[in-house]
Amino acid sequence: MSITEETRRESNEKIDRETRYKKILAVLEPGVEMTAREISYALQYSDLNAVKPRLTELRGLGKVLAVGKKYDKITDRNVTIYKRKED
Repeated sequence: MSITEETRRESNEKIDRETRYKKILAVLEPGVEMTAREISYALQYSDLNAVKPRLTELRGLGKVLAVGKKYDKITDRNVTIYKRKED
């Protein structure tokens, strides 16, 4: 295993996914649509990697939907808009 794979695995093992999921879903209250950056800022995370992988996982769990695109001035790209799936 390479050093980068090892450090990635170590970081991944330290994440409390359930707590992170709950925080993201709380920000995405019903009817709210946000980008990963907006969610990250709302949760006061300085690193988008605190949110982006969890959004992918939440989509896989059927709890979050990708509902559109929005222009992101920082990256000069269109990015995904997410919303919480209605129960």
